[in-house]
Amino acid sequence: MDPVRNPYAPGAGQRPPELAGRDSELDQFDVVLRRVAGGRPERSLVLSGLRGVGKTV
Repeated sequence: MDPVRNPYAPGAGQRPPELAGRDSELDQFDVVLRRVAGGRPERSLVLSGLRGVGKTV
Protein backbone atom coordinates (compact mmCIF):
# COMPACT_ATOMS: atom_id res chain seq x y z
CA MET A 1 0.00 0.00 0.00
CA ASP A 2 1.09 3.55 -0.69
CA PRO A 3 2.62 4.81 2.60
CA VAL A 4 1.17 8.30 2.08
CA ARG A 5 -2.42 7.00 1.70
CA ASN A 6 -2.11 4.25 4.33
CA PRO A 7 -4.57 5.11 7.18
CA TYR A 8 -2.49 3.15 9.73
CA ALA A 9 -0.54 5.63 11.83
CA PRO A 10 0.33 4.11 15.23
CA GLY A 11 0.49 6.38 18.22
CA ALA A 12 -0.90 6.39 21.75
CA GLY A 13 -3.89 8.65 22.26
CA GLN A 14 -4.37 9.46 18.59
CA ARG A 15 -7.77 9.01 16.98
CA PRO A 16 -7.47 7.08 13.72
CA PRO A 17 -9.08 8.60 10.62
CA GLU A 18 -11.09 5.40 10.12
CA LEU A 19 -12.06 2.33 12.16
CA ALA A 20 -12.09 -0.10 9.24
CA GLY A 21 -13.42 -3.58 9.85
CA ARG A 22 -14.81 -2.86 13.31
CA ASP A 23 -18.53 -2.56 12.50
CA SER A 24 -19.54 -5.76 14.29
CA GLU A 25 -17.55 -4.89 17.41
CA LEU A 26 -18.88 -1.32 17.49
CA ASP A 27 -22.46 -2.56 17.11
CA GLN A 28 -22.03 -5.03 19.99
CA PHE A 29 -20.48 -2.34 22.18
CA ASP A 30 -23.33 0.07 21.37
CA VAL A 31 -25.94 -2.51 22.42
CA VAL A 32 -24.14 -3.12 25.73
CA LEU A 33 -23.92 0.62 26.48
CA ARG A 34 -27.59 1.19 25.65
CA ARG A 35 -28.69 -1.74 27.85
CA VAL A 36 -26.57 -0.54 30.79
CA ALA A 37 -27.86 3.03 30.36
CA GLY A 38 -31.40 1.63 30.55
CA GLY A 39 -30.64 -0.14 33.83
CA ARG A 40 -30.51 -3.62 32.37
CA PRO A 41 -27.85 -6.13 33.34
CA GLU A 42 -25.35 -6.97 30.65
CA ARG A 43 -22.37 -9.21 30.14
CA SER A 44 -18.83 -7.91 30.21
CA LEU A 45 -16.86 -7.21 27.06
CA VAL A 46 -13.17 -7.93 26.76
CA LEU A 47 -11.23 -6.19 24.03
CA SER A 48 -8.04 -8.02 23.20
CA GLY A 49 -5.51 -7.80 20.42
CA LEU A 50 -1.97 -7.10 19.49
CA ARG A 51 -0.31 -3.85 20.44
CA GLY A 52 -1.23 -0.99 18.12
CA VAL A 53 -4.35 -2.50 16.53
CA GLY A 54 -6.85 0.05 17.90
CA LYS A 55 -8.25 -1.31 21.16
CA THR A 56 -8.28 2.05 22.96
CA VAL A 57 -9.75 4.29 20.26
